[in-house]
Amino acid sequence: METRRYVEDDWQYVVSLMPRNLESLCSSRLALNHKREIASAQDYLRLCLAYSICDMSLRQTAAWASATGVAHLSDVAVLKRLRAAPGWLGSVIAEWLYQRGMTQETPGRKVRILDATTVSKPWSQGTDWRLHLRMDLTERRIEQVDVTNEREGERLDRHTITPNEVILGDRGYATNRGIAHVLQAGGHVVIRSRWSGLALRTQTGGRLDILSLLETLAPDEIGDWPVLLEYGTRHYSLRLVAIRKSAQATEKTRRELHREARKKGRQLKKGTLKAAAYVFVITDLPGDEITCLQVLELYRMRWQIELGFKRLKSILGFKRLRAKDNKLCQTYLLVKILGALVIDELSGQALSFFPWGVRLPESSA
Repeated sequence: METRRYVEDDWQYVVSLMPRNLESLCSSRLALNHKREIASAQDYLRLCLAYSICDMSLRQTAAWASATGVAHLSDVAVLKRLRAAPGWLGSVIAEWLYQRGMTQETPGRKVRILDATTVSKPWSQGTDWRLHLRMDLTERRIEQVDVTNEREGERLDRHTITPNEVILGDRGYATNRGIAHVLQAGGHVVIRSRWSGLALRTQTGGRLDILSLLETLAPDEIGDWPVLLEYGTRHYSLRLVAIRKSAQATEKTRRELHREARKKGRQLKKGTLKAAAYVFVITDLPGDEITCLQVLELYRMRWQIELGFKRLKSILGFKRLRAKDNKLCQTYLLVKILGALVIDELSGQALSFFPWGVRLPESSA
């Protein structure tokens, strides 16, 4: 199997890519309480990778570990070690991203990324579960992985919000109800918006035509406009921050939209194709606290999780969960994400991706 090379022939190279503080992270997260069976964090990680990215069963993982000299464990002992690993693995992933340039320039508040993806049960042909992931950028850890049924969508109001924290999310979270939930709890948002379906208004209360606003942008210009969001009887002051994509990025997005429409037998709206030429984000953070450039760079960090999910499904074959145990599911998912990052590193694509297609000039504001 192709993925076995990462835990066998290429293992020393994989280890060299890991965070420099791998051992101390393991100790601080209490993942390795004693070293009788597993001698080091490297061996612990190798065990986790064998189970997850190589898709071995618990019994196969135990036999493989014994044959390679990693550890002599029963399948029950392997299960116990894997169930203890999520806290540490989340820290390893976050540290990996930080050591490769993930921004730490947050607006003096706790910052969290939310994302979700759909998966299936073994032997199922449809969507059965949804994985919800929550990553704490400030503390450098993936703090929560939930598995729900497919009816539990991407919703901001399914999360508990603490005052002053900043929530990063994609278009699935761009609803008036969800954004109002965060703001009412004293939190803040940096959410990618949609050209329709989100009731935004101008500062004078008129209907906001997002597409007409976006079309005023020059190729290298970043737009920053005050808008209002309505929910119930309340109005919330927000900013709409936008940038035009490169021609290549626009064309790529439109090809994907056409492919998805054909797959589902739908007709694409003209507005959808026009909106594909832009990335636009809404936030309530004031301009004197965070510039429009910083808003876009902060949103770009959410794409690391998005790319991780895409890698899981396209390269590592992550379409179905094998485990029903929640802790084991978390380990399986987190190691798949780490495996996706290793592949990204090998292909040179990890943190060089920009959803609008180009690197922003540092002098922009």
